[in-house]
Amino acid sequence: MNKPFLKTTPEQVDMLLNVNFRSPYVLTQRVAEYMVGHGGGTVVNLASVHGFQGAPEHSVYAATKGAIIACTRTLGIEMAWRGIRLNAIAPGWVIVESQLKAMPDLTEKDLQETTKRLIPVARAGSPLDIAKLAVFLSSDEAEFIVGQTIIADGGSTALMSLFPDYRSEITAQFGAEYMPGLL
Repeated sequence: MNKPFLKTTPEQVDMLLNVNFRSPYVLTQRVAEYMVGHGGGTVVNLASVHGFQGAPEHSVYAATKGAIIACTRTLGIEMAWRGIRLNAIAPGWVIVESQLKAMPDLTEKDLQETTKRLIPVARAGSPLDIAKLAVFLSSDEAEFIVGQTIIADGGSTALMSLFPDYRSEITAQFGAEYMPGLL
């Protein structure tokens, strides 16, 4: 749900908090109760890059995803000694059917051109990209990863937004004016 901050109602806040935070919290609690009695296990929560970056009209959504990130970090510590590993995945732009329905004028060509320009790996993510990471985080190979949120976004959050043309060489020499001898 995107909505301007000043137009967001308390009911909309409650709805998004219930769906995006309260539901996974309570589900994790029920699953962890079972896991404690059965030798442990893993939980992989779904957050979003919105928990790390700002976007206009996404204050409530970002807050719910930030809550998942903080909760995963804290529960990862709290539950680790009980044999339960908690981590999260923060996907970036992953194309799903509901997005395409919400943007009916978006063509496949437009999508490819936009993602090629904006995402360092030159494509949007797929649900399979996220599923592969979830399988890894659930595996024994990830047994030393606890309480972390792994960003899977093709490099988008790693890219400083001040450099929109990141595929071209930067010709400016930053730092030369305040560090003598620096070229």
